[in-house]
Amino acid sequence: MNETAIIQQSLAGNPDAFAQLVNRYQCNVIALAMNITGDADDARDVAQDSFMQAFTNLHRFDRNRTFKKWLMGITVKRSIDRVRKNKSFLKFFKRYMRVAKTEDTLNTKMIEDSLIIHPLLKKLNGKERSILSLYINESYSAKEIGTMLNCSENTIRVHLFNARKKLKKELLNNPVPGGNYEVVK
Repeated sequence: MNETAIIQQSLAGNPDAFAQLVNRYQCNVIALAMNITGDADDARDVAQDSFMQAFTNLHRFDRNRTFKKWLMGITVKRSIDRVRKNKSFLKFFKRYMRVAKTEDTLNTKMIEDSLIIHPLLKKLNGKERSILSLYINESYSAKEIGTMLNCSENTIRVHLFNARKKLKKELLNNPVPGGNYEVVK
């Protein structure tokens, strides 16, 4: 069933229809939230919050956009809110240790990749992590990300440039153990 029909059924009161959207995008939402928050538990909470907000506000959904882009925009905002809420160093340290020991039950490739890369992503601020995750993991263009985050395409490009610059510097100074890559200077 196509996305438009599923949304129409959801708006008509069919709860099973929205569950199809959750099943379709759950891994994407959790992976994006994981990249931004750096914590598997927080990522699951953000995913739940994002889907609840999407369900509650489905009547406001602009059908000229795709549902996935709209949902990813909600996820970015919820993830950044969660990061702001959990800013203290002690909480960060405890979360990092827990994530390193956690076996993820979803076992999707995207979430596994997020767990490996997440220490590098911690070097970026929340906005840079969000934008880089949307650009790389979800393959959105700078223009599409700008639309999601209500800012200009040029602003997105600046954030992408700064994120890449920080990551390159970090990789040059502290290579990832077991990483199979070559950094070009």
